[in-house]
Amino acid sequence: MTPFPVEAALEPPITKTTSNPNNLTIAIAQRSAANAPKKSKNSTRPKTINIPSEAPEPTDAEKALYVALDCEMVGIGPNGYQSRLARVSLVNWDGETIYDAHVKVVETVTDYRTFVSGITAEDLASPDAVTFDEAQSTVCALLEDKVLVGHGLKNDLRVLGITHPWYATRDTAKYEPFMKPLDPSEASNPSYPPGTTHIPKKLKVLAKDKLGMIIQEEGVPHSPVEDAVAALELYKKHRGKWERAVEWKVQRTKAITNRAQ
Repeated sequence: MTPFPVEAALEPPITKTTSNPNNLTIAIAQRSAANAPKKSKNSTRPKTINIPSEAPEPTDAEKALYVALDCEMVGIGPNGYQSRLARVSLVNWDGETIYDAHVKVVETVTDYRTFVSGITAEDLASPDAVTFDEAQSTVCALLEDKVLVGHGLKNDLRVLGITHPWYATRDTAKYEPFMKPLDPSEASNPSYPPGTTHIPKKLKVLAKDKLGMIIQEEGVPHSPVEDAVAALELYKKHRGKWERAVEWKVQRTKAITNRAQ
């Protein structure tokens, strides 16, 4: 992962990346390819791809590839509109917490967003709170050559000041089968790029509908550990189709790249 200094409030910072594309091995995708039906030499490319709904139980080595992430943020500046990292949590395949830290904020916090984030001034002033650089470095190390799972990861990665390869990212907010069609009445909303047809569902909705899991209850601050686990469980339940789709995109990208060379 590559970190970037988040202190640059208005300018997009230079990112730090978590993975070397030449070293990253996505074992799940490779295993899916090995298990896929073989085409005869004379067959033509099918118009549709048969993606199995179930994937083989992952090996311990494959499980070790996955890390789920969620962050909580506080606001700085006028009206607390600008976000800063205040807590970051990561869990492994089994939902066990491998990192959970409150993060000191250098700037003056104008909105702790406690009703959602659960963050208080005491949390950030605690001797257990780490600096932003410490949190960023630790997260980068934990995500090195891993498959990252989460919900709305664009926001988490931005506030962390890091990037992660698209082919090693599993975002439940961007997985199309988890999204909902855009209401025509919202098509003019400037927050949706032209051509948008589907938009993300909230994690709490997906967790309830797909898993029967209740999270982010009304009046209760969010738990980043709980949210990371929910995103991971959503991914695990749909891993077979998801990995075949990623494999297809990777192969298509390689083919386009090779043609351009």
